[in-house]
Amino acid sequence: MAGRRSGLAGLERVLRAHEPGSHNIGDYVAEHDEELAVLLGVDDSELRALARQLDEAAAPRVRALLQHRAEARTLRHQAARRDAVLAAAQRLATMAVWRESAALLDVGVVLGDLLADVTIQHISLVSHVFEVHLPRKKLVEIAAVLPRQFPDLVSWVDRAGLHFRWRQGRGGLSLYSQAVPASESDHVLHVNIPAPVIRKHRPAPASASPGRYSQDAPRPNPANVAPAAPRSAGWLAEALTEAAFSA
Repeated sequence: MAGRRSGLAGLERVLRAHEPGSHNIGDYVAEHDEELAVLLGVDDSELRALARQLDEAAAPRVRALLQHRAEARTLRHQAARRDAVLAAAQRLATMAVWRESAALLDVGVVLGDLLADVTIQHISLVSHVFEVHLPRKKLVEIAAVLPRQFPDLVSWVDRAGLHFRWRQGRGGLSLYSQAVPASESDHVLHVNIPAPVIRKHRPAPASASPGRYSQDAPRPNPANVAPAAPRSAGWLAEALTEAAFSA
């Protein structure tokens, strides 16, 4: 890799210092033609033709080749970022844990890979219960601070917005949904969080003789019946005390 970088770096230096009537560019291209052909994505014959030209004739074509390579790298980088963001959105949606009308989210994804694409201006968290639109820029600002300071950071989304809590709920921050300007509607990432799966329980088989017990079956003893478990003080307290966001 060092050799490849030095090959292009050397070509750029020669291009910046080219002199009319000289063959500085041509000499450099002739010396590194095979390496440059691979890096620039051109045929060897084109570089050999450049090597025979004066600097003032070769410079525009070399400059265009370098620009094309830079643009291609940028496009590949943007595509990789988009793929990473889409994968993060899928993970966030499938890993969401519903608590009543709120969805607990993996805060590492919310403030991590979900924000990787700089071309996205808004994040929309959508479900059958809520539709929350947030500026990506604000989430980036939060991502630069909260995860570093609070290792117990948790997050959830509901009708009101996106919420963060830390230190067992003693600290918190809430972001409320904002309207997306029409001019920015093409730069919105939609994260569709599926509704919770409700499992239907099979009814117990009816007794052949309702109201009667089998002679072989023990009759229930009220003293042996365990008391009903007390209800949780709230889903947020439960979320803050459990490791609900482990990857």
